[in-house]
Amino acid sequence: MNIRILGYKDATKYKELRLKALNDSPTSFCSSYAQEQIYTLQETEHNIRPQTDQFTLGAFEGDQLIGMVTFKRETNANLNHKGRLMEMYVTPDMRNKGIGRAMVEELLRLLKENEGLEQLYVTIEETNIQVLELCKSLDFNQYAIEKRALKMDGNYYDELWMVKNL
Repeated sequence: MNIRILGYKDATKYKELRLKALNDSPTSFCSSYAQEQIYTLQETEHNIRPQTDQFTLGAFEGDQLIGMVTFKRETNANLNHKGRLMEMYVTPDMRNKGIGRAMVEELLRLLKENEGLEQLYVTIEETNIQVLELCKSLDFNQYAIEKRALKMDGNYYDELWMVKNL
């Protein structure tokens, strides 16, 4: 397995995996399959192009993209000490093999180079026990529950807010 920062050349594979993630695990994401399927390849290329304050890591098995996680740093001056771990997904057939952990550990390694970054936040839909346990094992601490954070098809889902001090 190889984990690396995705670039515009990965847009097709990223879009395929992103749509699969939205279809397989809709309550894990704020966006929807219907919303993102209409994005053009050029829009996807633009969205995943690495920047100083945001990038997406991809986990590859050979040339197949099997997992992803995105980091976005707050850009406002008084919030710039914080960043978010978001949009994490591993294909169902590759779960329970340490891929999610490896991606987050690589993300944490890369974040050591981000001067002034002090905290990493993540929100987790409360029934996503696997990601919740992973984050707890990596010293993320829950500090809030957002009730009715997501609404899909008339159903509400709560999100757990967690933080890791870097």
